[in-house]
Amino acid sequence: MEYIIKPLSALTEAQVSQAFDMFAEGFYFIFSPISKDKARLRELFMASFDREMAWVCLMEGRPVGFLSYGTNERQPVNMRREDCLRVLGRFKGGLVYRFAAPILAKPHVADANVGYLDYLTTDPAYRGRGIGTAMFRYACETLPYERYTFEVLSKNEVAIRLYKKLGMRQVRIKRDPVTSLVGHGSPIIMEFGAAEFLQHILQPS
Repeated sequence: MEYIIKPLSALTEAQVSQAFDMFAEGFYFIFSPISKDKARLRELFMASFDREMAWVCLMEGRPVGFLSYGTNERQPVNMRREDCLRVLGRFKGGLVYRFAAPILAKPHVADANVGYLDYLTTDPAYRGRGIGTAMFRYACETLPYERYTFEVLSKNEVAIRLYKKLGMRQVRIKRDPVTSLVGHGSPIIMEFGAAEFLQHILQPS
């Protein structure tokens, strides 16, 4: 089966909804404190994402992969107060807007020449087929940055081995009580050069 990668903005609303079903499932362990209801998480993030800053991998029109990017000035998620209140109610929505929204919107890189790749997730039925690597390649070929950084959780040992095999480097380990508490370990900051990465995956085997 062949896949295509498109900006979130180029999808139909039905495909966008399917993509955020996958997003809510993939990041439920992180965002469940916001809401235990995955349908509400989907609705909130559908309203909050900049659709020009995210891509979706499609197989036969079905979303099977998701990836977004951030810059030194902004992240792709920008929660608006009215959306938080509408989806979560006045009390919880107000708390999320006050405390969670600023954290999610804060840039992860300070250098204007470095891109930040974020929110990578794939449909569980399609894992192990190189979708994540293909989406990283798409980012490198689409965006202007020479270097990229991203996070991977320390318990995701399969992904870490793959990233290192692709020439990516571990920079440091962050302390995050939320991911540690839910059993996924600590976020590991990794980085790579776009040219080196593309050369690595495109070279003849």
